[in-house]
Amino acid sequence: MVLPIHRLEWTVHASGVSDIDMIADSLSWLIGDEEFVEVEKTQSYHNTPMYIIHAEAQKKSEARRALPRLGKTLLNELSKSIEDRIDDENWLHLRLKLDDLVCGKPTLTSPHDPCESVKGRMKLEVYPGDIVEEVALRLLTEAIEIATRKDLPEIPNSDVVND
Repeated sequence: MVLPIHRLEWTVHASGVSDIDMIADSLSWLIGDEEFVEVEKTQSYHNTPMYIIHAEAQKKSEARRALPRLGKTLLNELSKSIEDRIDDENWLHLRLKLDDLVCGKPTLTSPHDPCESVKGRMKLEVYPGDIVEEVALRLLTEAIEIATRKDLPEIPNSDVVND
């Protein structure tokens, strides 16, 4: 079973008061390797500090390992709306609720939801003659099978102290 994906990317735009380490750790957990996560400090339009946290699985093998980490429930939900999520360059787009991801429970959100989000996109492996929606559905179906077999998502280790 070879997932038809070229790469997988996650991006968060966070303010200077956000817990950047926690967000970076969450993206590291989601992508499967802390080496794939980069944090860039910049300034907003109004000169306040902000951060861009980016996680990217650039190789097919890395993306294939990372995608099932979303879990079977989220992947199944995503598969029901693929037509609206694919652009002209064969990228499948999604957004996750940042607060839920930090808690180890990735959930989908819409671009219109006012919550802070993690923007994700995956480059589909599409060849001439392929129907893009069918490739996306096959990708998600096979990722669901892997997530089910491996019981993903596994809850990340928590450093939370119980009071």
